[in-house]
Parts: sequence; C-alpha cells; structure tokens
Amino acid sequence: MLSFAKKNMKTLIIGSSSDIARHLVENSDSSLEFIELTSSPSTPNQHQIDILNEDTYPLIDGEINGLVYFPGTINLRPFSSLKLSDFELDYQINVLGLIKTLKFYHRQLSIGSSVIFISSVAASVGMPYHSSISLCKSALEGLCRSLAAEWSPKVRVNCIAPSVVQTKLSSRLFRTENQIEQMNARHPLQKVGQPKNITDAIQFLLSENSSWITGQVLNIDGGLSSIKK
Repeated sequence: MLSFAKKNMKTLIIGSSSDIARHLVENSDSSLEFIELTSSPSTPNQHQIDILNEDTYPLIDGEINGLVYFPGTINLRPFSSLKLSDFELDYQINVLGLIKTLKFYHRQLSIGSSVIFISSVAASVGMPYHSSISLCKSALEGLCRSLAAEWSPKVRVNCIAPSVVQTKLSSRLFRTENQIEQMNARHPLQKVGQPKNITDAIQFLLSENSSWITGQVLNIDGGLSSIKK
C-alpha cells in the first residue's frame, strides 16, 4: 500500500489532458488532491494555460506537495528532414515549458515534496529518427539530477523514462497489426507500455514509499534500455 505524508496531498499536474495524466487523476485515491493545468481543458477541474506564457499560470494558495510535468512531443523523423524550427519547438515544449513552470511554482514546494519529469528511453538508448526527442529528454535528465542536488533535502526530484506507451499521442505508431507486432517485439517483455505502467511509477514517486529516492531516472520500458535478447 502506498503511504502519503498528508491526507490531501496537493499535486500540480501540468499537461493533464494527456492519456497518462488522465489515468493518473482518474485512478488515484483521495489522498492526492490534483490541480490540473492544460492547454485544452475538457473537464471542469482543468485550468487552461499556455506553458510558454507565465501570464497564463494560475496562482495557487499554500504549499504544493507534488508536481508532475507531462507535456512532450513525438517528432520521429530523419535528422536531415528536421528543420531548426522543429528542434526549437520540441525544446520549448519539453524543456523550456518545464523550466518556466518550476520558476513560477518552486518556492511553494513543501518540505518532503516530490517533483517528477517524464523523460524517454531515447535519452539513454540511441535510436534512429529520435534526435530531437533524445536531445530534449537528455536535457530533462540533466536538469533532474542538478535540481535534486540543489533542492535536497527539502524536495525530491526524479525522472520516469518510458519506452513507447499506447496513447493518443503515439497512435500513429499502432495503426496496423504489423506495426503493433513490431513494437511489441522490440521489447524484451514482448509488449508495449500502457498508461497504468507509468502512473503506478508516478504514484510511487509521489508517495512516502519513495522518500529515500532522488536524482534518479526510473526506466519503465519493458527492459528495452538494459536487456538485449
């Protein structure tokens, strides 16, 4: 059983419209009180923001006990076909949006709070057509380690690095049975990730069960980053 420091742990979710964020919000117990920020609200509990414009960030009363940053991109193309503007946009969404969020809210992080970035297996495993996402997620992992050192012992900062997860964002990778079989076969566990695989890890890192973990990258990738079969 996961243990949380407070009955209503105020957790800020950036990018709460993603499939993984929705699964987290809809399948967590009442110990977590979510504040949901997204560019495209679809429920009454979501607040609309532009992650690149701090003027749209809502003010939040009191301390924040947890923060999870979900915004990301899947821009899988050969390096030769990527424009500089593609790299810039991916970096803005994945990295600068996170930095702006942390600059705006970090003074409200409580003692014992947990901050979680969503990285990618592509930050540690070289893959063709992943140059932009690899660059962005590698930057996140470096920032994670630096902030974990800077903010300890008050705040824990960790990354989750998934392989491909079956969501709307990645749906073009699963259009045919052949694509699905190929994706499954790439992973030692012979299957791709589902949102629950990632939200279980997020709930763990938000909880007291992970109170001695900081500055780490937790690979949730079906064995792809460490096993070769």
